[in-house]
Amino acid sequence: MSIEDERFMRLALELAKRGEGWVNPNPVVGAVIVKEGKIIGLGWHQRFGEKHAEVVAIEDAKRNGYDVRGAMMYVTLEPCSHWGKQPPCADRIIKEGFKRVVVAMEDPNPLVAGKGIEKMRKAGIEVEVGILEKEAKRLNEIFIKYITTRIPFVSIKFALTLDGFIATESGSSQWITGEKARLKVQELRRRHMAIMVGSGTVLADNPRLNCRLENCPEKIKVILDRSGRVAKAIKAGRRFKLFEDGRIMFFTEKPELFKGIAEAYPITEPAEILRKLGELGIDSVLIEGGRIACQFLSLADKFYLFYGPKIFGNGIKPFECLKAENANDAPMLEIELLEMLGESFLVTTYPGDGNVQRNR
Repeated sequence: MSIEDERFMRLALELAKRGEGWVNPNPVVGAVIVKEGKIIGLGWHQRFGEKHAEVVAIEDAKRNGYDVRGAMMYVTLEPCSHWGKQPPCADRIIKEGFKRVVVAMEDPNPLVAGKGIEKMRKAGIEVEVGILEKEAKRLNEIFIKYITTRIPFVSIKFALTLDGFIATESGSSQWITGEKARLKVQELRRRHMAIMVGSGTVLADNPRLNCRLENCPEKIKVILDRSGRVAKAIKAGRRFKLFEDGRIMFFTEKPELFKGIAEAYPITEPAEILRKLGELGIDSVLIEGGRIACQFLSLADKFYLFYGPKIFGNGIKPFECLKAENANDAPMLEIELLEMLGESFLVTTYPGDGNVQRNR
């Protein structure tokens, strides 16, 4: 890998991030076209169903008066080789006469899975694969999980005090973290298709569960409500902000209570809930409810732990369902990033050796 290859691919990765939250359940993809050492075209996948990054970059170069024949393309994901909502990008790259294509990672989609790379090589294009592959896979971790399993990527978010509580004993939790941390949560919401909480959060906090960033897509709101408490409250005259926008679905033992109110499914087991969400085309879920998160610990793909500069001494713990008999039995997490957010900080982690297993 040359310094130039890395530089151009890093730019392509930055471009790809602009599609986060807009292209789900498709991957985020960025592309950079270079000719004679000069960048002549930039593109990224901007909206689900719209033109792919490679085509956007080609059109950008031509719009600026450049000829792409003989140029190089840097793309964060293998160009597709099949017809979907858009024509095959590999065919367009061949037609335009590119001499070299640098790909960060092979597409795990079974419809592609190396076929785009093979097609370009057979057409005489030099193709190099694996430049910044690790970074590309992290960027598209949601897509990779969903396209290979049809189960949503599960992120769990907690706001904790420095002594590890998510609320006081009375249930008070606003606000543990500061404004910069709350803004970061909005960025996480943008990245995920759905936000999940329990009925207790809805009844206590009356949240909107939307994304408050400018030009952010609507979120799907998933509520776990075993006994139908929210439906009963609505019938008693309560109004909830979460009904102001976006799609809402409840998972409950009492789906009949939600008739005329919202989608409701008679499913309460965590793995089955995720399976159903996957069937409905939902590729990612950000779990924000404190107590319900414990049910999904063994199914989580990523944890976002926000710490604020407060201590409660006593209160509600986020991992109360875990019981490690000794330190060696405690679940391990792989820390990816520590980030200061004003007076608060964020610890981003993945399950370590063996997933975090809740006590059953």
